[in-house]
Amino acid sequence: MLRPAAPAAVLLPALLAMLGPAAARAEPTGGCHCFRDRTFEPDRPAAADPYILATARSSLLSAAYGPPKRELVAAVMGGRPAEDLWIAHGAAARTGADAADLLALRDRSGGWKAALAGKAPLGKDLEAALARGASDAELAGVIVDATLVKRLRADPARLREARAAGAGSEELIVLTLLSARTGRPELTRLVQVKAGKATWGGVLHEAGIAPKDLDGLVRQSVR
Repeated sequence: MLRPAAPAAVLLPALLAMLGPAAARAEPTGGCHCFRDRTFEPDRPAAADPYILATARSSLLSAAYGPPKRELVAAVMGGRPAEDLWIAHGAAARTGADAADLLALRDRSGGWKAALAGKAPLGKDLEAALARGASDAELAGVIVDATLVKRLRADPARLREARAAGAGSEELIVLTLLSARTGRPELTRLVQVKAGKATWGGVLHEAGIAPKDLDGLVRQSVR
């Protein structure tokens, strides 16, 4: 007598277990950043740092410009640089263009300078960066900084100090959220993290911020 087929919900976990950890990591998880470490652990204080930086980035981009976070995560997982997403959505908001169209134009033209040629108004900050041949990371940084000032009320002078101290865009977002929570500049925290004397997970833990709370904190803070 034939046995009834086992339901997929039973078979899939069993199959993944047989194939090993690599297959389990490959299982689709919707809006997942595909980071296994998402909580702060005192014995592994840096384990959640990649997740913290990535989720802060995607949450702010989603909250400030409107694209669903799930779509942003999927784009990055599919190989689209996060810098492209910042530039496309930031430039689209300024010019009234469609972000998807700008991304397609960038891919066809081979670079953002060509893709944004003739688009207006881009703003003096972005125009100046394009004119000097700034890298994609620098162009994205222009959009990130402007977004932090406009939507999170960040102090431009403090952002410049943090950039000068080596902060990347994701780190600058986390630092801005931290400063908003504590009411202090927190630049020394960035220096400590850069020097390997602290981790973002540990710094946020001390401020009472869990990695899982970052998305809600961003959306509450964006005006």
